[in-house]
Amino acid sequence: MKVLYIAAECKPFSKVGGVGDVAGELPVALKQEGVEVEIVTPWYGRTKIDDRKVDFHGNKEPVGIVHADLMGVPVNFVKNPTYFETDYTKLPDNQPRPFTNPYLFKKDYSTPYVNSDTIAFYDDALRFSFFSAACLSLIEDKKPDIVHVNDWGLGYLLGNMAIRKMRQKRVLTIHNIGYQGTIGKEAIRGWDMERILQDDNVGPLFVDPHTEWNSVNALRLALELADYTNTVSPNYKDEITQPENKKRYFEGGKGLHSVTSRLANKGRLHGILNGFEYQIEPTDRSFKETLTQKAKMKQALGKEFENPGAFLLGFVGRAVEQKFKLLAEELDGKSVLEHILDIPGVNVAVVATGEERYELFLSRFVDRPNLSVTIAFDREKARQISLGSDVFLMPSLFEPCGITQMESLSCATPPLVRWTGGLVDTVKPHTADDGTGFGFDGQTSREVLTNLVASVHDALKMYTKAQDGFRNLQWRGFRQRFLWATAARRYVNDIYEPTLRM
Repeated sequence: MKVLYIAAECKPFSKVGGVGDVAGELPVALKQEGVEVEIVTPWYGRTKIDDRKVDFHGNKEPVGIVHADLMGVPVNFVKNPTYFETDYTKLPDNQPRPFTNPYLFKKDYSTPYVNSDTIAFYDDALRFSFFSAACLSLIEDKKPDIVHVNDWGLGYLLGNMAIRKMRQKRVLTIHNIGYQGTIGKEAIRGWDMERILQDDNVGPLFVDPHTEWNSVNALRLALELADYTNTVSPNYKDEITQPENKKRYFEGGKGLHSVTSRLANKGRLHGILNGFEYQIEPTDRSFKETLTQKAKMKQALGKEFENPGAFLLGFVGRAVEQKFKLLAEELDGKSVLEHILDIPGVNVAVVATGEERYELFLSRFVDRPNLSVTIAFDREKARQISLGSDVFLMPSLFEPCGITQMESLSCATPPLVRWTGGLVDTVKPHTADDGTGFGFDGQTSREVLTNLVASVHDALKMYTKAQDGFRNLQWRGFRQRFLWATAARRYVNDIYEPTLRM
């Protein structure tokens, strides 16, 4: 079984989010399961390239293939100066761009993703449709049995493969259904991807389900053309087959639920939980050592608070709607975060950076004696909070899988989560015999917010009044293991082998 695994990011070479983690860890586990797997990903940065050319948007684009190795798995970097190497913010305005367009080639293209100012997904739609075009010759060279792609940016590749009637089986992994690559048809007029839209068979599958938008949808294209699709947790798979419900902060399938529910009914949609790379084995000795380290780290973090030894609630994440909205929502005249800060005996440590509105929201409370805020991407401080906190706060709107709750469990830090997505699959309620953390949800927006505050009270009560129970909660979480070997076996048994039998 030969698999070509294609992703926009791959750690340790490039990483922005969960895609990078999975692309850098799953293929290694697949190889250990006997799969002949190779990774394909863009090379972000400048080096010399070879003379291979790809016809794209009327130009002969130079493409270099740079080879590397990731723990025994071959990595093929696709290099191109136009779409993956140039920081256009540093080029003089009078320097020629690849082609004339008032909205493109104004950002830094030497990074995995670009935040387009005027038209959402605009820069990355162009960049990853080029990446898809460049991958076609690699597929022809490598002759894999399966082409496994990730998220919306590779939908163009599946579209081109279908038009060319390439024989390889097609597998799609969805890491976040909220990102769909939706763009108005007029905005891509004259682009190479318009050929997909104009194809009699494939074109209708490229159209966004909201017909009134008159848009294309790259993720819908990928969903329709993949032989098998999976999400990165079982519960998230179920969630994306349901419609959005803003009245209870439920994201659902973000407009694609009619497509995903149809695929689920046909047995073409699965949920496979991501793994996590653990650093130590969960023995009695390592647990005691971790608790000792926790106490020292909490003491160090405590210097930032008026009451250093109080119950410490930690938050690490991007200051974006998915991670932060519920904390910023108003409940009875003040934000949820204020309600939490008003609980006697609670300290809150935050590391977050992202949207300006949430950073400004956090800055309003920096003078609170029980709040520590770091508005920066501070990996070391994030690790300190994951280890040193008593409870790790993760009130996500949605969470396809989540990795920080797995990390906190491995640090003997019980998570406090919204019961959504992969958080349901990885955290068990503290009231259960196998409990590992705390959680909340609700059927209305008010219930969700009220239950979030109540769950902090529950955690504080257990921490202060049921210390043996809290210690058992820590131990059960510490010994919990979500292994890539388990995930890899499921990919082979539930996705790859059935795909090849089709």
